[in-house]
Amino acid sequence: MEEQTAGVKLSNQISSYLDDTEDKIEKAREMAYETLTDLLEKMSIDAKVVTRIVDPEDDKDRPIILADISGKDLSILIGRKSETLNSLQYITSLILCNQIGEWVPLMVDVQGYRYRRERQLRQLARRIADQVVQTGRKQVLEPMPANERRIIHLELRYHPFVTTESTGEEPNRRATIFLKPRE
Repeated sequence: MEEQTAGVKLSNQISSYLDDTEDKIEKAREMAYETLTDLLEKMSIDAKVVTRIVDPEDDKDRPIILADISGKDLSILIGRKSETLNSLQYITSLILCNQIGEWVPLMVDVQGYRYRRERQLRQLARRIADQVVQTGRKQVLEPMPANERRIIHLELRYHPFVTTESTGEEPNRRATIFLKPRE
């Protein structure tokens, strides 16, 4: 009988923890919406913010808050090599962390820019991998931020013939694609 009672208590504790986690992420989503809306208003940018919670691809990760900004002529929010967008995301994350007391995974996007960029990077990774396989010579990509290099690494992680690594120092760190050693 004690085992059943202990199991019920543990189940209730887990359920309570999950409810608390869901409440926290929902509160964080609302705060992200308010923070971004306020920042855009202070920047005199007429835009709409939509936030949602996205389940992670990996069960080990936490849910991510995705904030998509839409409106007319928002290229100013993306900036050169998405530097402005990355900064806006970082500032928003800092504000959320300060308000909530813990780091919350957040991705800020402008009219699907990050999705399009990710698709381009995945295509680039596959195309360059094919070149490396055909020529046998390594290829060094242009300098890119860590989140973009990560896309390259993830796209090619299971490729049978090539592997990747990041080389150099920030802000000129690059993804390098080269043949796997023969076994």
